Amino acid sequence: MKILLKAKVKHLVDDLKTDQKLKLALCIEINWKKTALAYSKELNFYRPTRPIENELLIAFSKELERLETKNPLKTSILNSLKKRRIIQTAPHLGITESPRMLCINWLGSLAVPARHFYVVGMFSGVPFSNRSRPGRINTQTGALNLFPSTQQDSMVYRSTIPKKLIESLEEIPAQIASYIPKPKEGESYTKLAILVCEAMEKKILKKDNLVFLDINEVVTQYLIQILKNKDHILHKIFFESEIRTEFLSKFKEEIMFYGPRLEGKYEQMENFTMSGNSLKSKSREFPLSDPEVLIKELNEKRLCPALIVSFIVLTFLNEFKCFGSFAQVEYLPTYQEKLSKLSFFKHLKISKIPTSNLTTGVFPQHPDLSPADIILGKKFKPNKETLFGEMLLPIQTILLGGYFTGDIRKK
Repeated sequence: MKILLKAKVKHLVDDLKTDQKLKLALCIEINWKKTALAYSKELNFYRPTRPIENELLIAFSKELERLETKNPLKTSILNSLKKRRIIQTAPHLGITESPRMLCINWLGSLAVPARHFYVVGMFSGVPFSNRSRPGRINTQTGALNLFPSTQQDSMVYRSTIPKKLIESLEEIPAQIASYIPKPKEGESYTKLAILVCEAMEKKILKKDNLVFLDINEVVTQYLIQILKNKDHILHKIFFESEIRTEFLSKFKEEIMFYGPRLEGKYEQMENFTMSGNSLKSKSREFPLSDPEVLIKELNEKRLCPALIVSFIVLTFLNEFKCFGSFAQVEYLPTYQEKLSKLSFFKHLKISKIPTSNLTTGVFPQHPDLSPADIILGKKFKPNKETLFGEMLLPIQTILLGGYFTGDIRKK
């Protein structure tokens, strides 16, 4: 069995190398024969070298408060984040997760000490039309759409509960409905979705130390604080022309933020990039001359931090070890390499921060089993002695076909 698995994994690795997905290939090559438990132990071993910024702890605290996390639990979570500095950043924010994301959370959480927390920073900077189907109840047999057609291309970040979601509750099986707090039209959808995801996966994985939150909200709250500080790296990137020019020499046309745009009655999501002395999208532009303008956009206009901004904050300024899926293990080291060459980043010595922390796969015996299916009664008994390579083979088509940020062949 292991000989056959080795041959199949080698073929996958060779194909990935041919496709120039070299970091992903290496992650698989060195980890495929480890058991899920052994690999999770390696992933969860980490020691940051710098203290976390107080502004980031405050931002995490604000997000936990938004999600109604009470003390002493909130304090315990913050202390764990401060010491462990590990976070899962693979999942997109939706009300139910996919079979792959469930497997990712099982793998990542297996070896987390009981006194600490497995924190999932769900990414809400995606449209509802994203292939993760963040506005639907997803099962093996189909998906129940909770949002109207006018919102299918709108942004999940800071979205609100529509009337359609409330009406759709009548079609939701009782087992799933029991996990959904009574929704009110116009209230936060992301809060509702996070609470449902967390409750379901705590039940399924039989773990009380799972914490789900919106990582874009955390980064926004952090930016609102530090953009006022003229000595901070991110303030300089946005508001000092010399530093901004050097940054853009490595990150030309990099998406910095996402934002909403109305096309008639349809909301769409658009990208903001830095150009000259301003942030621009297809429909809007505002100057990078006064931090208060950007802070107001973050506070009031649903301006959402994109990947590069989020990972500068988490990984490179605060030394978080970010678990990620197959795309992240390619683009995060690319960010690291580019940032390391910038003069104003050199003192941080970011080259030693682990950036290829692969968590992906599905359960070999249950490759199509979603959290909602398990809540509905499907049998689920994962084996912690499963080899990581066994979890990868069912998704090799995805691994080979996936696009990742920074792939210059796609531009």
